[in-house]
Amino acid sequence: MFACSCEGARRELISRGLRPEHRVLDIGSGIGNLAFGLLGYLHGGYDGIEIHPEAVAWCQRAITRRHPTFRFHRADLASRAYNPHGRMSASAYRFPFPDQSFDFIFLGSVFTHMPPDAVEHYLREISRLLAPGGVCVASYFLLNDETRAAADMGRSFMSFRVEHPTGLCRLHDAAVPEAAVALEETFVRRAHEQAGLNIRDVRRGRWWSGEPEDQDVLTVVPN
Repeated sequence: MFACSCEGARRELISRGLRPEHRVLDIGSGIGNLAFGLLGYLHGGYDGIEIHPEAVAWCQRAITRRHPTFRFHRADLASRAYNPHGRMSASAYRFPFPDQSFDFIFLGSVFTHMPPDAVEHYLREISRLLAPGGVCVASYFLLNDETRAAADMGRSFMSFRVEHPTGLCRLHDAAVPEAAVALEETFVRRAHEQAGLNIRDVRRGRWWSGEPEDQDVLTVVPN
């Protein structure tokens, strides 16, 4: 979705309104790529949430010890693809932060691995966590008439030929649903509206024409 380098991620988020004094929540923080990119720039505070315990432990050793305002937390969520023994469903997870805790929330390739009910729940949590004037940037695989046709014709980087029972998304692999999920754009827009969020901008990715890392990006603000 974004440039792979730490500096590239930093530039992308600054271009979407990130300021040094912001409090940042990085959902799906991985091995700290965004955190590394923000070191030396962000002083408002950073919290990363990740389901992989090894990634969280590594970030705590490599980043938090030297930069204590950059904190990392484990969410033991069930995912057949990424955490099969997780204890909690993403559709029931409450982020461990008070209301309006963050000015900027980032989800890089998180909703691309989640079923519709979990996406709806996360959007409600994002609405709860965003401070007034806050911004959320998140990537998706958005299905509409154009992208659905591209997938059906085999032009997209990954095929999405498995219809989800809800009719709200397509899967790349029925055996491992979370491997890759393309969500119907009409559903995504409705879910944002119901969560009290306004989609300010949509940057259409080139995934559907064969680019492997260029997802659809939504910039979202509270209503």
